[in-house]
Amino acid sequence: MCAALLLAACQSELYSNITESEANEMLAVLLQHGLGARKTAAGDERFNISVSEDEVLRALQVLREAGLPRTQRSTMGQVFARSGIVSSPFEERIRFVYALGEEVSGTLEQIDGVLAARVHIVLPEEPELGQELRPSSAAVFLKQRSNTDLDFLIPQVRRLVSNAIEGVDYEQVSVTLVEAQPFDSPVSVQTAALSEVLPGLEVHASSVRLLYLIAAGLLSLLVLSIAGNAILAMRVMRKRGAPPKAMP
Repeated sequence: MCAALLLAACQSELYSNITESEANEMLAVLLQHGLGARKTAAGDERFNISVSEDEVLRALQVLREAGLPRTQRSTMGQVFARSGIVSSPFEERIRFVYALGEEVSGTLEQIDGVLAARVHIVLPEEPELGQELRPSSAAVFLKQRSNTDLDFLIPQVRRLVSNAIEGVDYEQVSVTLVEAQPFDSPVSVQTAALSEVLPGLEVHASSVRLLYLIAAGLLSLLVLSIAGNAILAMRVMRKRGAPPKAMP
C-alpha cells in the first residue's frame, strides 16, 4: 500500500478527460519510447494519461513529435448546426469554406506519416459585370514525421483536394511539406531511461525516486523496530533485577 501511494504521488497528469482511443494511442507511443505512462479512468468513458514527474518534459516532446493529441476538427454537422438565428449569405459562405477545409484536412491526416494537415481554400465570389473571373484555389500544408519522405504523394494529394472541392482545378492546388524536427532516437531514450543505483543494479529512471522512498521507509521501520526491541529488553531486565516485594 505504501509503495502504491508513493507511486501515485510521483505521477503527473499529462492529459485528462480524453477519449479511450486517444488515451490508448498516447499510451502506446509513450510505452514504445520507454516511458512509464499510466492510463486511469476519469468517469463517463473519459480517461487520463500520467507519467512520472521526472519524465513530463520528455513525454510531451515524444507526443509532440508523434502529432498527439490530434486536433479536434469541426464536422460539417457541427459548423452548420441550427442556432435559431438567420445567417447572412456571406456568413453561410464563410462557414461553408471553413467546414470544407476541416473535412479535407481530416482526410489528409489519415495518411500514414502525416502529423498535421491544413487546407486553405480560396473561393472567389461571382464577378460582377465586366470583372475578370478569378479561379478558385487551395493551399495544402502537411507536416510529416521526421525521416519520412512523402514527396511521392504530392500528385495524389493534389488530385484528392481538387476532386473534393468543387471548382478547384488540379493545377490550382499547391502542397507544402514540412518535416517535423526529430528528438532523441528511441535507442537513446531506452538507454537514458535506465539509471544505475548501485554497482550492477539499474532501474528505470522514473523509479529511482520511488526506490529511494521505499528504502527510506524500510530503514525507518528497521530503526523503529530496533528501538522498540531495545526498550522492551530494558523493561524486562529492570523487572528481573527489581528486588522481591515484601510479603504482607
